Amino acid sequence: MTRVQTEYQLWLEDPAVDAQTKKELQAIREDEKEIEDRFYKDLEFGTGGLRGVIGAGTNRINVYTVGRASKG
Repeated sequence: MTRVQTEYQLWLEDPAVDAQTKKELQAIREDEKEIEDRFYKDLEFGTGGLRGVIGAGTNRINVYTVGRASKG
């Protein structure tokens, strides 16, 4: 299992991840390219703040990535 697949699976199994986010992730379970795009890296905080596509995954803007950035 690749790092991307592992991260995807962790989000699906994490009890802290809400049901709507899990539903969004389950809808893409057959789309390897979409899963890779959402999880191949962590969204970066730059000089313009967090910028990116809204959705589920580590490379998307969502309550989890914003929460992680705000802890910094």
